[in-house]
Amino acid sequence: MRHIASGVAALALVPMSAQAADLPIADPVEYVQICDAYGTGYFFIPGTETCLRIRGRVRAEYRFNNFGDAPNDWDRRSENDTSTRARGYLRLDARTQTEYGMLRTYIDMFATVDTPGFASGDGTVVDRPSNDDDEGSFGSEGDTELELDYAFIQFGGLTVGKAQSFYDFWTGYTYGAITAVAYSDEKPWIAGYTADFGNGFSASISVEDRTYRDQDLFVGSYLNEDPDYSQNYGGHRFPELVGNFRVDQGWGSAQIMGAVREVRYLSSIPDGEVGFAIGGGVEVNIPYLGESQAALQATYADGALGYVHSDWGGDVFDASSVFPTGGVGSTLRGDGTGEGWSVAGGIITEWSPQFYSALELSYAEADNKLYWDVDQFDIQGVIGWTPVSGFEIGTEVGYRNIEYSSATAPNGVDPISSPRDQDIWTWLIRVQRDF
Repeated sequence: MRHIASGVAALALVPMSAQAADLPIADPVEYVQICDAYGTGYFFIPGTETCLRIRGRVRAEYRFNNFGDAPNDWDRRSENDTSTRARGYLRLDARTQTEYGMLRTYIDMFATVDTPGFASGDGTVVDRPSNDDDEGSFGSEGDTELELDYAFIQFGGLTVGKAQSFYDFWTGYTYGAITAVAYSDEKPWIAGYTADFGNGFSASISVEDRTYRDQDLFVGSYLNEDPDYSQNYGGHRFPELVGNFRVDQGWGSAQIMGAVREVRYLSSIPDGEVGFAIGGGVEVNIPYLGESQAALQATYADGALGYVHSDWGGDVFDASSVFPTGGVGSTLRGDGTGEGWSVAGGIITEWSPQFYSALELSYAEADNKLYWDVDQFDIQGVIGWTPVSGFEIGTEVGYRNIEYSSATAPNGVDPISSPRDQDIWTWLIRVQRDF
């Protein structure tokens, strides 16, 4: 039986072999090739001359929110005393060398899940430790929020898309996760050009979407302290004009920058204003203190307070307009743009391949036209441990002090009583992996 079965099997293979000979021959496999022209992690997209790098990050935080002087998050039942955050990043960087220079496309997006916050319902929220009868509730679980952080195209010296503002220079060494010191850190839609003069010198100019930096505008009766009188800007009409001149060399970097914007009220009272900002900064390497860097920068703005600080804690207004209590139709008593300035600095030191620390602080002042002024001091410190490459466990402590000073009426009388000063403390623990 074994011989018969073998013979049958041999006969069966004859037509199968003939059929296999008629099948089309598969093309050779095109293996992915490494592209080392732009650093590590790039590979050629098969069939193209484009190099692509795919990177990501996962970070998880436990946060101790404002536990400074009362009123704070810890004595308010409608606030989270502590909260959690999980965030995942996806970063794609595609580059192609052309006869006109490098063509680059960059995408950076992330999704975030936070501890759900309080959602107020109809009626007035009663927010006292002795009373649980709040109108509203906390969600049962965190919702996922997707955000596009960067999405731009570079072609030679041209940059178009959602990218870091050409005004921004130093944007801090610490996490800046809950609060941040006084620097400008925005990623608006931009269209700009950078000219490279060689030896590390360059100049850039851009038009940028105005709406990313809009602060409030105050329009209302003068003695009414209700912030609800603040209104948003009118519709976007003209983009901001931004420029910088910078140098990047072995010792570090330096930059001077400026911006001009339109301040356009949503209300027809009064007409619009022109705002501007100027600033400068320097960042130096400190080789004799391990692997260290230090930075210092300052900004002054009139009608463009978003350039002074990207994280104001108090109410600041790019411009204000007040009228008597007789109503909107009454004669204006005064209007004008707000002024502000800030100075900020920091230092970061890598004590070893596994440990680093950073400290930064700033002072910012907003002189609101015809409204209370805001003085804000921020300081933050972080310690990070990197047991293996790309993996970090760190902790950050932040302190913020906000003080308000009385404004003076257009007639020089009737000062506005200021809100209560604030002392804010925050602390977080972060676990983070880059790959």
